[in-house]
Amino acid sequence: MDGGTLPVEYLLTLMRDETSDEKTRSWAAEKTAPFCHPRPAPTPRTVEIDIPDISTIDGIKAAIAKVAQEAALGNLAPAEAQSFVSIIDAQKDAITTGEILERLERLERQQEGK
Repeated sequence: MDGGTLPVEYLLTLMRDETSDEKTRSWAAEKTAPFCHPRPAPTPRTVEIDIPDISTIDGIKAAIAKVAQEAALGNLAPAEAQSFVSIIDAQKDAITTGEILERLERLERQQEGK
């Protein structure tokens, strides 16, 4: 292999060389296959589960528990459950941020009144 040859090119050359022994050609084909034939990405699917209202922290806790239960039952793949939890977690962050802003504004009003 010279300095300008890419490893995949080298492996393809070995694989196509009919004078090489069969073991070497098979090894090169095995090593080259992932580069020539990558695995297709999984096709996302629409999933519906009935989760509790997530407008409160208690609802968020219940929703995450429901998602975990659905994953444990096999109704959701782990990646799907993780996606649901990410969305629910974003809602939790929005609620928490809103509550912190309200408290901060209330404290600022109290400080101004003194």
